[in-house]
Amino acid sequence: MDKKITTKMNDFLVIGLGRFGRSVATTLYSMGKEVLAIDSKPENVQSLDGKVSTAVTANASSKDILFSLGVQNFDCAIICIGDDLEASLLTAQICKELGVKFVIAKAQNEQHAKIMQALGVDLIIHPEEFVGKKLASLLSKPGINELVELTDDFKIFEITTPDSWHNKKIEELNIRKKYKISIVFIKRDKQIISPEPDTILEEGDVLIIAGEQTKIAAIANLVTDINDAVSSLLNVFENK
Repeated sequence: MDKKITTKMNDFLVIGLGRFGRSVATTLYSMGKEVLAIDSKPENVQSLDGKVSTAVTANASSKDILFSLGVQNFDCAIICIGDDLEASLLTAQICKELGVKFVIAKAQNEQHAKIMQALGVDLIIHPEEFVGKKLASLLSKPGINELVELTDDFKIFEITTPDSWHNKKIEELNIRKKYKISIVFIKRDKQIISPEPDTILEEGDVLIIAGEQTKIAAIANLVTDINDAVSSLLNVFENK
């Protein structure tokens, strides 16, 4: 893929305003981006009143309509149509033909993804697959939330501070040597703390930790607060 997502992208087109599309559109707008949201259902469009730059009820699989809306001038189109395979593919094809700089599309399955790829879609995503993996990870390691996968083996994740670490200095716990992981940051209330060897861990602290996947299990066994695991699940999946 020779095209790249850059910080210069400011104008976004979101087509398909189900839960996923609404989430993408409103989040981009909250970050100061210009967002044109399109859906064929008036009720979906009305739900975004005041939450995006412009929301339009239209048939996005019509080339004439998309051209009249000026989609060819957008930096990025995100196609979030999930219940109509034909409309999804046709919309992607039209966006590419009209010259949208970067086209992202949600795929229902592998066959759908292959056709999208053949149409020249720049980025194909599988939200359900991601959510499935996220749910399995949170359920198998309660209290631990994977944030970033740097490689297959090395990840950044967050955990609630284990009870046995409360009121102890980081150097006293000897975490790096014992568990082969590093505490990158500490979230305490609304503060972000850069840890020092003499930093004392407190109850309620959330630790941002980097380490190998194989080392996570040892930490997971220390985190026993199921309420925090439930909170992590709600933060990831509520209203999605």
